[in-house]
Amino acid sequence: MRLRHVILVTTALAGLAGSAHAQTQVDPPASTQDEGAPSRDNDIVVRGIRKSLQDAIETKREANSIVDVISAEDVGKLADNNVAESLSRLPGVTVDHQFGEGEQLSIAGVEPALNRLTIDGHSVASADWGGNPSDRSSRTFNYSLLSPAIISQAIVYKTPEARLQEGAIGASVDIVTRRPLDLKPNTLSLTVGGEYNDRAKRGSFRGNALYSWHNDDDTFGILGAINYDKEQLSRAGTAVYWYRTGAALLESYPKDANGNIVYNGPNGTVASGATINGSLPNKATIDAFSQARYASFLAHEFFKQERQRIGGSLAIQAKPTDNLTITGTALIIRGNYDNLSNSEYTYGYEGSRMTAATYIPASGASPGIVNSATFSGIPAGQTGATGQLDTLFRRTRIKNDTVSMLIDWRPQGWEITGNVGATRASGGKNPEYLLDFRTQQGFTAGANGRNTYVNWTSPASDATKWLSNYSALGGENVKDSGQNFFARQIGGIPLQVGFTVDKETFGEVNFKHDVDLGPLKTILFGARYADHANSNTESSNAIYTNQNFTLANLPFVVRADDLYDGLSTGGNGTPYATLDKDGIISTLQKYGNFNVDRGFSPSSYWLVKERIAAGYVQANFESGKFRGNIGGRYVHTQDVSNFFTQSNNLFAPTRVSTDDNRFLPAANLIFQAGDSVVIRGSAAKVIARPRYSDLAGSLSLDDTTRSGSGGNPNLKPYAATNFGLSTEWYFAPASYISGEIFYRDISNYIGNQTIDGVTITNTVTGRTLTYSISRPVNGGKATVTGFSLTGNANLLWGFGIQANYTFTDADTGLPTGLPYLSRNVVTIVPYYEKGPFQARLSYNRRSKYFYRFGRQQSQDYTDAYRQLDASISYAITDNVQLSAAAQNLLDETYYQYSSTPDAPTSVYKNGRVFSLMATARF
Repeated sequence: MRLRHVILVTTALAGLAGSAHAQTQVDPPASTQDEGAPSRDNDIVVRGIRKSLQDAIETKREANSIVDVISAEDVGKLADNNVAESLSRLPGVTVDHQFGEGEQLSIAGVEPALNRLTIDGHSVASADWGGNPSDRSSRTFNYSLLSPAIISQAIVYKTPEARLQEGAIGASVDIVTRRPLDLKPNTLSLTVGGEYNDRAKRGSFRGNALYSWHNDDDTFGILGAINYDKEQLSRAGTAVYWYRTGAALLESYPKDANGNIVYNGPNGTVASGATINGSLPNKATIDAFSQARYASFLAHEFFKQERQRIGGSLAIQAKPTDNLTITGTALIIRGNYDNLSNSEYTYGYEGSRMTAATYIPASGASPGIVNSATFSGIPAGQTGATGQLDTLFRRTRIKNDTVSMLIDWRPQGWEITGNVGATRASGGKNPEYLLDFRTQQGFTAGANGRNTYVNWTSPASDATKWLSNYSALGGENVKDSGQNFFARQIGGIPLQVGFTVDKETFGEVNFKHDVDLGPLKTILFGARYADHANSNTESSNAIYTNQNFTLANLPFVVRADDLYDGLSTGGNGTPYATLDKDGIISTLQKYGNFNVDRGFSPSSYWLVKERIAAGYVQANFESGKFRGNIGGRYVHTQDVSNFFTQSNNLFAPTRVSTDDNRFLPAANLIFQAGDSVVIRGSAAKVIARPRYSDLAGSLSLDDTTRSGSGGNPNLKPYAATNFGLSTEWYFAPASYISGEIFYRDISNYIGNQTIDGVTITNTVTGRTLTYSISRPVNGGKATVTGFSLTGNANLLWGFGIQANYTFTDADTGLPTGLPYLSRNVVTIVPYYEKGPFQARLSYNRRSKYFYRFGRQQSQDYTDAYRQLDASISYAITDNVQLSAAAQNLLDETYYQYSSTPDAPTSVYKNGRVFSLMATARF
């Protein structure tokens, strides 16, 4: 059914319905994004788990669309130290645990970049520390940066209303913060404690404080909050950087003039060469072995990070008259995410050095896997390498500043709100210290599912076997930046590596007027303007040496062997010798004879300036047992993409301007089927804008071959028509059961393709030609269909349970499905609360999901992941509470694989985290 037909039917139903049963509509707070927030109450009487569930359920019940909600248990206290982890317990919301804690959200089967976050209804800039470099240019937000101390509620709008900001296909999340006039004067909350990671074997301090005051007349108030959070992360694991077929390992066999293997041994075997499965192979074995996959570049990785987050927020409210409230807010976030990483890995292309191999033949979808291959080392006196050790230290910083002013004026019959402000974020690696070594040893390595094996001729802990590049590979004549020297590059100290700046100024005005036009009860209209800019800057630096040295000449360390416990990796590849931060920096300083500063990297630069103007009209209706809203939002987007075009090693700045205009209708119909049953239906058109790097990625052109690659400034937004249907039964206080069905028909899906006949003006050569271009393009289509079942129940004797299950399926025409979409997600949260004691257990499981296309178009998946958390608390007095929590109690393995489960790409453990906190509230 077409969307306009749905809207017409919705309007007709509302007009025909009787007027016997009036519904209470929750008045929206000053921000248009907050509608459905709980009523203000100057005295919090009920506290704890049930209070938070009661607030969340009440918001869900009274909302004018399909929403899910989490509420803080009390002032300054969420169920988790991480907002993303709390949201992941809602139906259809999942997080990725690549670095242990959840940071970004996938909602209703839609990847994080296609969802949207606002705080009190306004935009918040986004920049990250570089841990997810493939997605730093998207429109996501790292939820771990938000302090729980300031959060009252988080509302997930699964279906839109015309009044809500556009920009999400999956869902929009609005964080509702505390306001001083909402709380009793002199409200004070203090939380202090610490946490311990059993894999990092280190602990750290964390705490937050909130103070709120207002005068006796409730006309002026001020609220301030500060948080300090330090977290230790120590992630060890194995990784495979590239898969090759067994055919690449057969170079040692005798071949004829045409390159065919000569079978001149007994029973049709080859006369010499490497053994396969213990003997010289025949043609059938070689054919099967040639199709099997081999884990080239098999690595043992170690990642250590101390995450330090400092945040402050301020809210000032003035109410000069009974109908006018002015609220000013400021949010400041500083994050230090310095990190050290080591990677010790084999080279997997030494086919002429292979002496033996074993493999498991093809089975099912798997073409077979080479689970062991042995290679000889480099003979003494020769140059070359069989493996590598990378050591890196990155100084990373995140800054996020947001200020806004909200005006809420309510003259008779009207509500007029305005919101104006600015937000800016920056983040990235600045600088990054890189240093690498080589080895010439022979080795045996292979992988089969979660099992990996690396065995060097000498243990990896032998520092004498890790050679500088100059020692292993020899020097070369280098001509760079006017310098001529004989040396070999050993690393670099590039500045501003992937350094992102994201900023926006915004303003909006909204009008709401009560009317009495039959079923129409309220008219809403308004407008919003935003001026946004997103840029990425990188620089290049290289350090060379002409000195021979090995790791043994340096202050090396040996990584503890128990780091890899439970990861099913064998051989003497662990423990291994390496360097920590100080060793990396001192080595670059001592042995770096030549420093080549190549400066600004034009191929990695982009700047997108985006202006958005939007206006909307919405009508809220109510007639008998029916209520809802209908309206439309008109959006104009102008993008100016700035990047460099590269041709023949020359670069020219390029600028492309595009415009996009959209009308986005939305309708929500709510039927009160009984005193405790609510049925909701929704239909809307939605958009999500492209990643900035896709719009303005560097363009490389070759006029001779008429080929090129790069970004695409002419990309249109992702577009979708969304439908939702839910039924909710509120069968007891703070208890309900609901079922939801959702459908998203997505068009303009962006994917990378090679397109022939693209006419482009080469800004380097000035020629306008047609090229074959590999770039992101619109045109992909996908449908997402799913349902969720959710329940919350207060049971006997203080026990209760929350649970939900979500099934999601996507049809893309490709076997991979959509990124980050798990078909099955289940969450079970039993809890107990009686008197001063609270306890909660949380179990979440998501099934496998497609992650990305890797090297050689490998289809990379993340396997099913389970998370088990627990928390207990005891109120010593009415004002003081002690709490303890444990996260990732199962010490779950984070497992990714290439196309089939027997071909691993990442096998990690992040460790269990234990915390002990004390909270005082007055």
